[in-house]
Amino acid sequence: MAIPATPSNMIVQQANHQVLVSYNLALSATSYNINRSIDQINYTVVAVISAKQYLDTTVVIGTQYFYKVSATNVDGTSPFTLPQSVIPSPNGEMALAQIRLQAQQRADRVNSPFVSTAEWNTYINQSLFELYDLLVTAYGEEYFAAPVLTFTTVGNTQFYPLPNGINYSAAPAFYKLLGVDLGLNQSAQPNNGWVTVKRFNFIDRNKYFYPNTQSTIYGVFNMQYRLVGNQIEFIPAPSANQPIRIWYIPRMEMLLQDTDITTSGISGWIEYIITDAAIKAMQKEESDVSVLMLQKGVLIKRIEASSMNRDAGQADTISDTRNRNGGNSGAGSGFGAGW
Repeated sequence: MAIPATPSNMIVQQANHQVLVSYNLALSATSYNINRSIDQINYTVVAVISAKQYLDTTVVIGTQYFYKVSATNVDGTSPFTLPQSVIPSPNGEMALAQIRLQAQQRADRVNSPFVSTAEWNTYINQSLFELYDLLVTAYGEEYFAAPVLTFTTVGNTQFYPLPNGINYSAAPAFYKLLGVDLGLNQSAQPNNGWVTVKRFNFIDRNKYFYPNTQSTIYGVFNMQYRLVGNQIEFIPAPSANQPIRIWYIPRMEMLLQDTDITTSGISGWIEYIITDAAIKAMQKEESDVSVLMLQKGVLIKRIEASSMNRDAGQADTISDTRNRNGGNSGAGSGFGAGW
């Protein structure tokens, strides 16, 4: 019996926080050594098996791993396969390196020097921004809501800065507003009662005289807000120590390192990024992208259809027209279900 041949057709895949290493069985081999590294220099044997695949469940999300496999029998051990790398990601998500490879495969441009790695990364981030806007603007704005931001008014201004990634203890930078609340009690943090603050029309910006007229939840004026540049303005100017709560969509963070992972892979939507990045790369060399454009159109329709409502049990409605007066639907009350 001779030393077995090196296992052929090794493939490394990741999904569901795990890594699958598969390969063809080698003639006369009795076992296979699965070796893993995080620096492609120092390898550790993580398994010795007789099967043609190994599921590694001990990996850490966002860490790049390198795998290589050798075959063994009583006469010795084969040379190792060429190392292959993979970056485990959360369910449905992908790391930048994996997206780039799949976009290159989609464009049939793997190892092509015409589009550099930096250019591929730029295309991917541009496509990711497009997907982000589709989801937060048109279809499902609550998907990426930041942790609710609470601050207290100081009493001498109607203008307060929006989060920029540095202020408010490095809260995520602001992109789109979801809603504003006013706390009922100045001293009941964090267990407070809240009322919704509505937006004022721009023409009403001078409706109140500052700073003499101020607003509290118990006052005669209903406080309102409006976004002005990178600030939020309140009229009338709120008095001091009024708790304000802001619900908002943060700015999207770009993928920079190969191990950076997306947060938009719900329902396979990363397919949009892969397809669109491939289109951008092929457009650079003036190739025909008509087939990919058709695929992109189908993906947009699927995203639109699947992202409108996260609550499968109770779909969103435009307005509540059946319970505006505490459920009073008695005949002749003037507040029945049809008004």
